[in-house]
Amino acid sequence: HVRLASALGLKLTDLYAGIEELRAKRAATLVPSAQRKDVYVHQAGKSSIALLTSDIMQKKLMPVLVTVEPGGSTQREEAKVGTERFLYVLDGTLEARVGEETHLLKRGSSLYLDAAVPHRFKNAGRVTAKLIAVVTPPVL
Repeated sequence: HVRLASALGLKLTDLYAGIEELRAKRAATLVPSAQRKDVYVHQAGKSSIALLTSDIMQKKLMPVLVTVEPGGSTQREEAKVGTERFLYVLDGTLEARVGEETHLLKRGSSLYLDAAVPHRFKNAGRVTAKLIAVVTPPVL
């Protein structure tokens, strides 16, 4: 670092000027509900995924709101090895198919899974199901 600063004709402290201010500026990201634009609809409108933050590929995790209409399901997903997913059901009833296992998830249920294992979620009830899913690292 000293040699780099010297080669640039800077003091070492000048080389790092502004780093803490930039980090503090990026410490929180607020996305008001009216500004949420990134919504992906699947299966002829029966399920959708809404990104809950911006600049997703600059983050370490990806929070989304998943909505599944009665009779609908999400697409089958299989992320790269090392990817994890956490789910929390806000409303409705879902069948979570993870590998060869099926888990029944109701309002208030949560599920933590290895996202590298093939998985999908099917609405097993009569009302629209909504859940918060967090994936780390972000995958699109």
